[in-house]
Amino acid sequence: MTIEKQREVIRLWNQLRKVRGPAAEELRIQILECFAEKDSAKRSAA
Repeated sequence: MTIEKQREVIRLWNQLRKVRGPAAEELRIQILECFAEKDSAKRSAA
């Protein structure tokens, strides 16, 4: 992921933190799971 993409994800994450409700919580969970999958894929490849 490029630095620009990382910054955009962080910006969107910070906006999402201000939102309440089950839909926002589901989005946060999906984002975290996505990063967890990428992180574990990196570790297994190393």
